Amino acid sequence: MNAIRRTFKRISVMVVTFVILFSMFGGSVVYAKNTSLNISANVYDLKKDSHYVIGGNSPSSSPAVGTLFINGDVSNANKVINSFPVYEVNKGNVTFSYKINQEVLNRTPEEWHLVKDKSKKVNGLTLDSNIMSGALILQTSLDGVRWTEDVLMSDIFAKGSDLSNFYETRDIQLQNGCYYRVLIAYKMERKLEDTQILFVKTHNYEYKQVAEVYQFYLFCKTDETRPDATPMKKLGSKINTGRDNGYSGYQTIDKNDPHYGWDIGYFYVNGYTRETVTSDQVPVFLKNVGDKVTLWFHLSEDITQLRGNKHLTISEDTNGYDRTFEIDQTNFKHGALIIQYTNSEGEAQTPIIYTDYLAANAKTGANTKVQLFEEGDYVVSLDYEIKSMSGPFNLIAKYNNYKIMFKFSIRNGNCMVYPFDRLTGAELADKALTENGFKLDMAKSKYLTIDVQRSILVVGKDGYLTEDVRFNRPAKDGEVYTSEGIYTFNVTNLYTNQHTTKTIYVGSNKYLRALSTTGMSIAELNAEIEKGAKIREDGTIETISTTIKRTPEKPQESAKSENTLPTLDDNLDDNKDTYSGKIPDDVVLVDTQEEPQNTNYTPIVIGTIAVVIVISVLVVLKRKKSETIDKGGK
Repeated sequence: MNAIRRTFKRISVMVVTFVILFSMFGGSVVYAKNTSLNISANVYDLKKDSHYVIGGNSPSSSPAVGTLFINGDVSNANKVINSFPVYEVNKGNVTFSYKINQEVLNRTPEEWHLVKDKSKKVNGLTLDSNIMSGALILQTSLDGVRWTEDVLMSDIFAKGSDLSNFYETRDIQLQNGCYYRVLIAYKMERKLEDTQILFVKTHNYEYKQVAEVYQFYLFCKTDETRPDATPMKKLGSKINTGRDNGYSGYQTIDKNDPHYGWDIGYFYVNGYTRETVTSDQVPVFLKNVGDKVTLWFHLSEDITQLRGNKHLTISEDTNGYDRTFEIDQTNFKHGALIIQYTNSEGEAQTPIIYTDYLAANAKTGANTKVQLFEEGDYVVSLDYEIKSMSGPFNLIAKYNNYKIMFKFSIRNGNCMVYPFDRLTGAELADKALTENGFKLDMAKSKYLTIDVQRSILVVGKDGYLTEDVRFNRPAKDGEVYTSEGIYTFNVTNLYTNQHTTKTIYVGSNKYLRALSTTGMSIAELNAEIEKGAKIREDGTIETISTTIKRTPEKPQESAKSENTLPTLDDNLDDNKDTYSGKIPDDVVLVDTQEEPQNTNYTPIVIGTIAVVIVISVLVVLKRKKSETIDKGGK
């Protein structure tokens, strides 16, 4: 029997240890987000002097010399739009890579192999330099009709060339959905049999030009704010900035100005709840739970013939720069959109620049989503150059630079702070008690004014309580409070003039418990003590006739158990309909929505435990049998 007990004890220890280890490691196994999807190509074998013009040619059966990959948090949507296979980007942006098959570089002269092409034309486009070992062209389109060239590369298969992550998508593209076309062009040669006429031997070769075409559609699903949602606010107006001065000048737009009386388009914001303004008349958009403040651009003109005039166009600004944002000289192409964000600490971030914005925009009359916005301050500018032809036969070109520039701010419309238990991470309701201390969370509302007062309870000789204030000062997001006392927070939203007061008790003495459990004030508690009431250790109040316990006037969210992680619908989250409050640094969360867990481990756990138990029982029976035989032998 002792042997059986010892064995059973070992089995119990093994099972408990296994379960603990599995809960620590197995339960948090998640699939990696980043992946690489290879994209299929249509390969076209073309004549050696075709300039890679695909035209009406049909794809051949020849294999591609390499593979195109999409890298990032991306998955196959298993559908097709306008003959383009669709892929969904789950988060962030993705990159494109191209990798050549190494065996192509080691082919014999009798096999099709790469040779240099000293021309510059590829399917109607002209490169800046010769194709040489190969060329790569990347085109993008928001509507599948108007295409712009984002990447033009030559000699891509030269020794030492690296085509990993040669392009990164832009959030504007993914928010609106974008068509991509990648063309890989190269010349190939193979040696044929020699021919000999009399004493002259002739080497014969065959040539072809090859174009690999990769086409696909990418999008990132976001919580949509409809383009026609209201309220909405138009922002910005055009300014003539002169020419080649970093878009810093200001000239009057009179009747002789080619931009007189019309606009290229307009920006507008929607997805907010209410609008106010700062003292210097900058619009402030207030957002609540579920609001997705969105900036849109409406293109009013065809940039290839403004106002229907083919002699009035958006020009390519090859040497553009912007003094306001301190952007160095670069090719702005057909309009550059610049967005700069400043956070609540007043730190201006590096401007985001989208070159060729007007050319990449959707067709005339379309509304293009620019960006979803968080709390903060923003400056936006669209810099573009107009080319107007005049004079005899419209041969004299004139250039003018313009910009549409504006500022706005985003603020959360709530007026709340959320205290969380320092150790358990549970949210603490108003007048809650914690022995661990708590951490303050402003729920991403960085522009609230918060003051905190800490006071302690002093018990006099007569048994009455008095409150002694120890400090009264501004509070900070993420601040931790552990000293015993009564903490009262006064919160003010300067943009809505709302006020909120919240009290948290820290400590374990019976008087703090009484204040928390009954909801009484110190004056009310003293009144009960004067009547002869006794304060129990659990915070209840024992009087002559009854025991007073707290009865809430109305239901409210209570502090959650130690094993419950805090979520609060009233919090404002910029990425979800509800906000998950900040958790102390020593509490670890696994977001099962963004990183799906491997939920197929239950049979494995049960099976493993069963095997361990069966083996252990067999060992016990074998030992018992051996002991019986031994006793019988004796």
